[in-house]
Amino acid sequence: MNTFTRRRHTLGLLVAGLATIIPLQQGVAQTIDFPNKPIRIICGFAAGGSGDALARALVQEASRILGQPIVVENRPGAATNIASEAVARAAPDGYTILLGGSFSHAVNPALFAKLPYDPIKSFAPILQVTEGGGQIIVVPASLPVNTLQDFIAYAKREGDKVSYGSSGIGSPGHIAGAFFNQRTGLNMTHVPYKGASEAIRDLVSQQIQMTITSPAAAMSLVKDGRLKVLAQTTPTRSRFVPDVPAMNEVGLRDFNIDGWYGLFAPAGTPANVVTKLHSAFAAAMQDVLTRQRVEAASLSMPAVQAPESFGRFVEAEIRRWEPIVRASGASL
Repeated sequence: MNTFTRRRHTLGLLVAGLATIIPLQQGVAQTIDFPNKPIRIICGFAAGGSGDALARALVQEASRILGQPIVVENRPGAATNIASEAVARAAPDGYTILLGGSFSHAVNPALFAKLPYDPIKSFAPILQVTEGGGQIIVVPASLPVNTLQDFIAYAKREGDKVSYGSSGIGSPGHIAGAFFNQRTGLNMTHVPYKGASEAIRDLVSQQIQMTITSPAAAMSLVKDGRLKVLAQTTPTRSRFVPDVPAMNEVGLRDFNIDGWYGLFAPAGTPANVVTKLHSAFAAAMQDVLTRQRVEAASLSMPAVQAPESFGRFVEAEIRRWEPIVRASGASL
């Protein structure tokens, strides 16, 4: 190899090296500068529901802390699978994150024969933002029942003419209703809707006879006298509905349908980006106005935990929900 050839070869190696280093430096700079553009939270819940209210409550303070707009994008459907898959496939740069929860990450693995994402491998956990979100069992005000045991007796007399609505196939209300059928020996027909508001509308007009939904979605109609609330789906009473009997009080022990919400980034998101998102949303959770908005949706915030602890919690929840879903008989 002559001198000219050696120099040309050396120059080629230098150019190739720079071509490798420059993108790496740009990538490092982008993570150091994060965020330098708006962030999206993909929400698998319809507008107006408790999940949507939670997302919008969190982003106001977190956006101020991060110095960039945070846009809530609702993508309901397929029991939150549409939103979860979208984030699982998104670029792992921190600019697209998921508001998921007990159903996207703990129930769906047992409910669906095949998921378009892995609840553990497809995501980097950021932070759990709510805990212990129980549901309530509501019926039309005109239905001739006043207690849960009254309703069970009524439903047994009427058989499959009794139906219950939910906010969709695979939703909390669907699983809770199927589990309720299994535990009580009922044969209520499931009627899925596109959202909780549609199910409640038909409940008020007596097109269906029961729904299991969040307190935030139904308690105003209970207070107006258009619905009756019979029980809540947790073993003990919630502070948000302290006058509503818990399952342990109405003879259904070991019946616990509660829920939680959390934030997730796509797997492979740089650790420093996850840390920055975690810090911002953890600080938002401590903001008085944010907490008031979240509690207005009948949701309770837990103590802040590290992303690694949240990841272990998700794994434990998968193990907890699997026998509940199996016992409900629901499968998709």
